[in-house]
Amino acid sequence: MTKDEYLKKFARQNEVSDLFGKEIVGIGNKIIQLMKKEDITYEQAYASLQYAYNKLKFESNFLKI
Repeated sequence: MTKDEYLKKFARQNEVSDLFGKEIVGIGNKIIQLMKKEDITYEQAYASLQYAYNKLKFESNFLKI
């Protein structure tokens, strides 16, 4: 499985560390901890992740991310 295939199947449970490394898993866990600290709902968390995804996608046109 390639990284592109993984990203297209975002809703599925895939072994992220095998594709991207353990550092990425740690970053994901930090994001979850921040959301818990902010005491936001699941829907708010999902919306913030969607916003972040859209912003990253937009900014990737201008920056090397």
